[in-house]
This record gives sequence, C-alpha cells and structure tokens, in this order.
Amino acid sequence: MKIAVATVRGGLDDIVNVQFGRTPTLTIVDVENGEIKNVRVIQNPYASAMGGAGVQISQMIINEGCKVVIGGNIGPNSYEILSMGGVDMRNGSGLTVREAVERYLRGELPPITPSGRGFGRGMRGGRGMGRGKRGWA
Repeated sequence: MKIAVATVRGGLDDIVNVQFGRTPTLTIVDVENGEIKNVRVIQNPYASAMGGAGVQISQMIINEGCKVVIGGNIGPNSYEILSMGGVDMRNGSGLTVREAVERYLRGELPPITPSGRGFGRGMRGGRGMGRGKRGWA
C-alpha cells in the first residue's frame, strides 16, 4: 500500500504539513505487511501554481497509486477528487511522517473532513448570487 504524506522537506523525520495543495513535497511511503518498506520524496510541481494546485496534486497522488493521504487541511475540490479516486484521507498534523504512518496502521489517525466554504457548490455556495446576468430579459 502506498501512503502520500504532505511534507515540507520530506522523509520519515519531517513533520506532516498542514497545507495540502501547496505543500512543497510529498513523502511517499510504501507499506507491506504493516511495515515501512520504502520511502521516496517527490517535489510538488504545483506548489506555486496560480490556481488549481490542490486539484492537480490530488490527481498526481491518484496516478501514483496512493490509497491514503496524510496531511492537514484539504480543500473541497481536492477532497472530492481524492474521494472519487478511493483515497482515504487522514489528519496527521503535528506528527512526524513516521509517527503518522505508524498511527494510521494502528487505526489511530482521525479522518480529514473537507475544508473551505461552499463545499461542492463553488465560491458563492450556490445561493443565487449573480441573478439577472443571464443576458436575456
């Protein structure tokens, strides 16, 4: 099983980053039979993107074959993409990567809930903002 962890520098001794979409690195941890077998750090190529960083890194995580994401805050669009990709999202804020992965394996990390406003309904929450701008009378 592959676990993606939002990190700043990367590696097992780094702290889990609260940011998700703009986290500088991801630490990818391969786990077999409940043991860490391989650790790889990859740069987040979308960290300085003008927009859509969370969406792009979410797709990258799915393409990497990760089944779990450990981080802090995950925005609504990223949350939706990861959910559709069958990725389990857990909060490991304040822990080292090693501690977070070990706690996940013991079932001790709480699930992440979507952050941001208007989840699933855009910036204005789908409350009819912009009425009268349809271009017809």
